Amino acid sequence: MGTSLSGLTPATTFDALIKVGDNSALTASLKTISDGEGNDSPLKLSTSAVGIGSITNVETEINGKQATLVSGSSIKTINSTSVLGSGDIAVQATLVSGTNIKTINSTSLLGSGDVAVQETLVSGTNIKTINSTSLLGSGDISISASAGGSDTQIQFNDSGAFGADSLFNWDNTNKRLGVGETTLTARVHIKGEGATSGSSSLLLQNSSGTDLFKVRDDGRVFVDEYIYPADGTTNSRFRVSNSSGTYMYYSTGNLKLNPNLIYTSTTYGTVLTVKGNTGQFGLGTNNPDASALMEISSTTKGFLPPRMTSTQRDAIEATAGLIVYNTTDNNLNYYNGTSWTSF
Repeated sequence: MGTSLSGLTPATTFDALIKVGDNSALTASLKTISDGEGNDSPLKLSTSAVGIGSITNVETEINGKQATLVSGSSIKTINSTSVLGSGDIAVQATLVSGTNIKTINSTSLLGSGDVAVQETLVSGTNIKTINSTSLLGSGDISISASAGGSDTQIQFNDSGAFGADSLFNWDNTNKRLGVGETTLTARVHIKGEGATSGSSSLLLQNSSGTDLFKVRDDGRVFVDEYIYPADGTTNSRFRVSNSSGTYMYYSTGNLKLNPNLIYTSTTYGTVLTVKGNTGQFGLGTNNPDASALMEISSTTKGFLPPRMTSTQRDAIEATAGLIVYNTTDNNLNYYNGTSWTSF
């Protein structure tokens, strides 16, 4: 505790108003500085040093500080270089690498000149290459793919790649489509895969998979075909049928119908009827009488048998029951098995 100056005359008693604790002159040892009331301060003085608090020599303390001031707290180093010191701070190419500012293709955003960016930016993420060509760069991007097969062959997806087949062609000059044929001679040219009933050149089906139109490779054509009746129609060249069994077909030079053939006219009505299930024949009626093999029905016309002379009649190798009209004697004649007789 310093000596109090209270009641004393500073000018005649002391050299100054600030004094050392023991009121003596400064020496090589630090002495605490006090006020005129004898209260000590943190300041200490000696003939060669200034101390503050626990620091015995402020100059030595300041000179001994590192280049990094309060390193690790508020003021830090940049790229291991202290903020304090002489000259400029050298900053590496990548500033705070891995945080906010990063490198692009191993080139820092900092430095002189332009940043060199490769053709593919962030390859494999947002921006990618197309056909090994980057989206970045001058000019247009060329997109190409190798076609399958050769010219005129239609392309299709073959396990993710373009595929083609020589039996599937398009003639763009003549606008012709070919299946099974390369030399196209029709708008749609289809060539079968065989020549027997075991395969078909063309098949149309409904949504249920029922055959509606079929052209077999043996030359048979079926329209609305459901089943084959057991009557030899499997050899027919052309067949039209429906699900109820009614059909018409052409085979071995004959046109065959089942069950009936009916020809009608808008003027005369039914003209001709052939009932396939009974073997009856009708002219002018679509329902021949059950007792007749043939019935002719008309209210405006009659039946006109063959007309000929007696000489022409006698030249016929007749069988019993044959009827002709004899123009020589104007009589209806029939053959009784032995001779011609007039009705």
